[in-house]
Amino acid sequence: MNTIRKTILFVCSIYSSLILTACNDMYDNVKEFASGENIYTIDVGEWQVRDPFIFVDKNEKMYYLHVNENPSIGVYKSRDLKQWKKVGKSFVPDSIFWGTKDFWAPDMVFYKGKYYLLVTFSSDTQKRGTGILVSDSPAGPFVPLINEAITPANWTCLDATLYIDDNGNPWLLYSREWIEVIDGQIIAQRLSDDLKTLSGDPHILFKASDAPWTGSIKYNDYITGYVTDAPFIYKSSVSGKLFMLWSSYDKNGKYAIGVAESGNGKIDGTWIQFPETLNSDDGGHAMIFEDLDGILRISYHAPNNNSRITVRNILEENGILTIY
Repeated sequence: MNTIRKTILFVCSIYSSLILTACNDMYDNVKEFASGENIYTIDVGEWQVRDPFIFVDKNEKMYYLHVNENPSIGVYKSRDLKQWKKVGKSFVPDSIFWGTKDFWAPDMVFYKGKYYLLVTFSSDTQKRGTGILVSDSPAGPFVPLINEAITPANWTCLDATLYIDDNGNPWLLYSREWIEVIDGQIIAQRLSDDLKTLSGDPHILFKASDAPWTGSIKYNDYITGYVTDAPFIYKSSVSGKLFMLWSSYDKNGKYAIGVAESGNGKIDGTWIQFPETLNSDDGGHAMIFEDLDGILRISYHAPNNNSRITVRNILEENGILTIY
C-alpha cells in the first residue's frame, strides 16, 4: 500500500509540475501578446530582403535577422521563420564611423559571450571592406569593435564571415572583389582572439574560375571577370567534412550557390569544387543553420533581382549536400 501511495504522489507531483510549467508559458504568451510583442505581421514571402543570415537563439526560442537599411542596419525576429516583426535598428553609425555606404550582408555570430555583426561598408575615402560590430544582445544596439575595416585596407573586399576552427582559433573568411582582381578570390586569414586585428597572412583558398560551373560577367562593358560572393563554412555533424558555400554566376548568367570541400578538413587546406551548383532558382548568398526543431536548413535570397528570403531543408548524404 505504501508503495502504491508513493507512486501516486510521485505521478501527481510530476503532473502538477507540468501544469505549472504550461500555465507559466501561457502567462508569458498572454503577457507578450498584450504588450504587442507577439504580433508578427511581416510575411516572409512578401518581404524583399537580400543576403539573409539567420541567427538561431535557442535560449529565447527565436530567430534573428539583420538587414541592410542603408545607412543603418535593421533587426527583425521570428518564432517560425514564416512571420516576422521588426525589433528596430541594431546599428546606427555616428558621425565619425568610417563607413558611409553599402551596409551589405550582415552576418551575426556569438563568440566568447558577445554577439558580433560582420557588415560590408565603404566610403568616398576608403575601399569596400568588412567592419566588425559588437553587442551584448542579439538585437543590439551594436557598436564598432574598431573604427576601421578588418579586411586589408588596400584591397576591395566584401562578405566577410567568422569561422572558429577545432582549436578555437578565429578566422576571417572573405571575398576579394572581382572588379579589382578580375578572377574573384575567396580568402581566409587568422584573427587575433579579440577579433580586432588580422594575425596571419592571407590564404587564397580558390578563385571563382576554379569551379567548372562559373560563367563570366561584365562590369560597365569594359571589365570581364568572375565573381566570388558570400563564403560560408559548414562543418558536417554527419561526416565531419568541412564544406564551403559561396556564390557566383553560372554559365547561363544565373546567380547560384556553389559548394567546395576542404581536402584535409581544415580551412587553409586545398578546396575541391563540386561540379554543379546547389540550386537553379537564380538565387544565392547562402548559409546553413539548425532550426529550433533540430532540422538542418539553408537560407538564401532568390531570385537575385526582386529577391525574397528562401528557407529550405538541406541534407548531406554520401558526402553530397542536397536541398529539398
